This record gives sequence, structure tokens and C-alpha cells, in this order.
Amino acid sequence: MLIQLCYASVRVEGENDLLLDLSDILVTARNFNAENSIFGVLYYADGSFFQCLEGQVEDVLALFQKIQQDKRHHQVQQFAIKEISEITFKQWSMKYVNSNTKIANFFKSIGLNKFEPHHLNSENIHEFLKILLKTANTEKPIKPSIGYQNRGYQNYF
Repeated sequence: MLIQLCYASVRVEGENDLLLDLSDILVTARNFNAENSIFGVLYYADGSFFQCLEGQVEDVLALFQKIQQDKRHHQVQQFAIKEISEITFKQWSMKYVNSNTKIANFFKSIGLNKFEPHHLNSENIHEFLKILLKTANTEKPIKPSIGYQNRGYQNYF
């Protein structure tokens, strides 16, 4: 049985900067999901994540258990699990959408001044997923962890 599972969480500030955390999450998700026929979308803004996962029930639920144990997330809120007949995000093992005005305007239209996915309801989620589906995928660059070409030098030019 195919399901769609959406959740929201708050990013825990850690040792790594945001770009490094996002790059790590995306690389890990894309590799794991491609191997396990899981598809979906990730959105991050204002300190919060929203992610939608789609695939076989056993695979998605097992992945979500791992996500709940990830120390980069807290206040993980699972929304209703929905049985689906086809994968909505089938082009992406994990689509990533950058923060943008369409999404900011959507959250304003539902009475929120910023991205606060914990306040979404099932109707809002459906509309939000439509926007995420239509918005272009963003490829996040992988940032070296130590300066210029991992040698400790900073590029000042």
C-alpha cells in the first residue's frame, strides 16, 4: 500500500551551520530514498522543516522512525497518514524547495506571518503540497567543512 506521510519539525541549532546540515540531510535522503523507492519534498525556512514522504507503508514508516531520532530535529509533529493511489513527487527521491515569496504569501493567506508548518491542517497541507509540486527543485551546493578546498584556506576574492 502506498502512503503519504507529512511532518513538521524545528531545527536544533548544532555544531554545523545551516547549509552544511541541509546539504547532509539532502544527500543522505536522496541516496537512501533512491535505494528504497521513497519519494518526497523538503522545505526549510524560519527554523522549521516540512517534509512529505511517499512510498510503501513499511518503508515510509521505518524512515520516519529514523527521522524522529535525528538530533537535528525536535518538536516533530506528524500529520495524518494518507493512503494514495500514485506518487505525487515521483520525479524526486527528495525534492528541495528554497524559501520563496509564493510560500510566504500562502502562509500569510492562512493568517501566519512566517513559515510555521506546525499550524497546518489537512486542507492547508493539500494546498501547500500543490505549491511545492509546482515550485522548482533547488540543488543545494555541498559546502566544504574547512575553508578553501578543505585545506584551511579562506577564499577572499
